[in-house]
Amino acid sequence: MFKKIIAGLMLACGAASSGAIELAGLQNAHDPGTITKDGDTYFNFTTGTGIWYSTSTDLKTWQGGPAPVFATNPAWVEKKIPNFKANGSSYWAPDVIQMNGAYYIYYSVSQWGTTNSAIGVARSLSLKNPVWTDLGVVVQSYNKGNTEINAIDPALFRDHDGRVYMSFGSFFGGLGVGEIDQATGKLASYVTKIAGGTNARRDIEAPYITRNGDYYYLFANRGACCQGSNSTYYVEVQRATSVDGPYSEPRTILANIDGRHKGPGHVGVLKQNGCNFVSTHYYDTADNGNAKLQIMKMTYATRGTDIDWPVLTRDFDSFTDDCDGVSDGRYAILNQNSGKALTVADTAMLRATQPGAMVQQKTFGALKNQYWYVIGHGNGDYSVINENSLLGMDDWEVSMSPGAKVAQWSYWGGDGQKWQFADAASGNYTIKNKLNGLVAEVSGGSTANNAAVLQYPLHGGASQQWSLVRQ
Repeated sequence: MFKKIIAGLMLACGAASSGAIELAGLQNAHDPGTITKDGDTYFNFTTGTGIWYSTSTDLKTWQGGPAPVFATNPAWVEKKIPNFKANGSSYWAPDVIQMNGAYYIYYSVSQWGTTNSAIGVARSLSLKNPVWTDLGVVVQSYNKGNTEINAIDPALFRDHDGRVYMSFGSFFGGLGVGEIDQATGKLASYVTKIAGGTNARRDIEAPYITRNGDYYYLFANRGACCQGSNSTYYVEVQRATSVDGPYSEPRTILANIDGRHKGPGHVGVLKQNGCNFVSTHYYDTADNGNAKLQIMKMTYATRGTDIDWPVLTRDFDSFTDDCDGVSDGRYAILNQNSGKALTVADTAMLRATQPGAMVQQKTFGALKNQYWYVIGHGNGDYSVINENSLLGMDDWEVSMSPGAKVAQWSYWGGDGQKWQFADAASGNYTIKNKLNGLVAEVSGGSTANNAAVLQYPLHGGASQQWSLVRQ
């Protein structure tokens, strides 16, 4: 009864209306990955021969990419999966994340109905002008029975501390999650089982984890896919206060059918301009059950005693209205007064990878210590994590005084490492520390290399204004 009540609520919230966005162009997609942006172009990778994808510049109108990721199969794939080449088999459920100066695509190969499966990873410096290098196997399973986590359906996400995790799994042994080593793209840690894996709950797959505030949300598919209008897929969500769980009892968030939308599957979350947009596939009952891409808006709502549970809707007519914030992504951060980049100092005394290294400005030279991951917490707060060190931008010594230094430090999640971006002028931002209310400023309005970045009360000058240039 509880599941039926929740399903009804979500169905009402997700019903299409006159304000709903209708996608156009080439909409076909099955098991879509997280929509990812490179420059002015969005990319949607999906199940298909060679790993198929489509592109858009506005999230509304989509067209097919010029070529799949793989023109020929990596040699290990055909060794792992017999007859993969001869059968023209598809790569399943790819997902993409930007890290370590490149884009990494994770994909799965499998023999249907078994756990003879593997997740591989390939790397390209660009999505718009891709040159993919396959890096081999990330994790594999060996068809050893129902307790084995099936190595398919990878999904990646970056946590507030800059660490990257991959969730995966299907039926059999349930779902797992493990941290990714961002230097190699491979697993950095053991895999923790987080859901499923018992006879009573075997129909579970396609996990996706996202974080909002203090909660991690685990989305997963239940039911059966791949049967067009007869598919029984639906989507549940659970939550936890740790990425490893334990996760709560699941709630249905996308029912099996909503109008012409049947069998929704494979959640991915695009965090754009402070809003959350969820991509899935659905089978279109008005078009012979063909699998298509859909994009919904996600908010976190409170109903009675239920606090901060996600709600999805198709009832929105813009990807920008009501969005007020910075898109999650990798940036160079440039000072408006000097044109120089926010940079972690690299000295003989304290290297740029070490906790305590100070933040300064320097002419932008595409150095790794000049790139920053901006990660939204869902409430207007952001982590700012240096790509080179994976340490957080920090109010040094939790100072409350004007002139406080800005440094990097191991992530501890306090207000001294939370920053707020406010519109300044001409597309620029001020960067305010949540703990002391002071904003990042180049000391003395200097235009010199290695000038310190300090924190002062807001005065609106150009030395306190920063442009975020997506990289």
